[in-house]
Parts: sequence; structure tokens; C-alpha cells
Amino acid sequence: MLKRLKTRPESGFTLVELMVVVLVIAVLIAIAIPTFLGARERAQNRTAQANLQTATKAESAYNASDATSGFTANAVIMAAEESSLDWTGGATDSIHVSVADVVAGDSQQLLVYTRSGTGTWYGLRVVTQNGVGINAGRYTCEGVAEANVDDMADCTGNDW
Repeated sequence: MLKRLKTRPESGFTLVELMVVVLVIAVLIAIAIPTFLGARERAQNRTAQANLQTATKAESAYNASDATSGFTANAVIMAAEESSLDWTGGATDSIHVSVADVVAGDSQQLLVYTRSGTGTWYGLRVVTQNGVGINAGRYTCEGVAEANVDDMADCTGNDW
């Protein structure tokens, strides 16, 4: 019986084999984490941009329904028009609205801007004349600070 125990081959993994497996897992993790974080940041930025496009459409719908008023910066009115967005103009993830009348003709400018979850500010500006978009109708801007997007002059054509 003792002889049979000695001749039986040993089974299991060597320390070197275990270390190789741990190394492979560490390399895979090192590749996956930055990729995941980059995808998360892109998703947060795209969400902010989509919210601005939704806000612009809601403002345009309001403008079309009440042509005498034009765009509005009234958060209560816009919340009734598009309830899925936060129109309060809070510090993060809410829609800020600025409306400016242009002296020449029946023109108005609308600026909506917001901050994404990554901290980047995005703005979308629409210029209309007689209720119709002019100058390609849309200007975009982005920046790391609210001051980069909170004025009509800040949004002059930079694409996201």
C-alpha cells in the first residue's frame, strides 16, 4: 500500500502556473478599466448633448405654437412643454436657457446649455428670423467652465 502512494503522480498547479494566470488577469484588467471609463465619459457627454437637442426642439415647438412670444427662458413654461428635462438652471445636469432679441428684423437667439456628468459644459445656440432658423440654424460650443458656454458669443460654430 505504501508503494502505491509513492508511485501515484502528484496533481495540482505549480506556483509558476498560478503566477502566470494572475499576470494574465492583471493585464486584462489594466486594459478593460480605462476602456470602460472612457465609454462612461462619452455616454455622459452624449446624454448632455441629447438633452440640449431635446430642449432646443421643445423651445422650437413652443415658439411655433405661440409665434407672438418667440422663445422663452421661463422654466415653468418649458417644464410644461418638455417635462423630461430639468429646466431649473441648477449647478449640474440641468438646462440653462438664455433668450436674446436681435434688433435687426424679427430675429431671436436661443441659447441652451448644460453640464455633463464629466464636468464639461455644452451649449447649443439657435438663431431664427421670422420663426425660421438662419445661419444653418445652430451653433455649438463646449468648455470646461460655464463661462465658456453661457453667452451667445461663446457658441459660434464649434462642433461637439
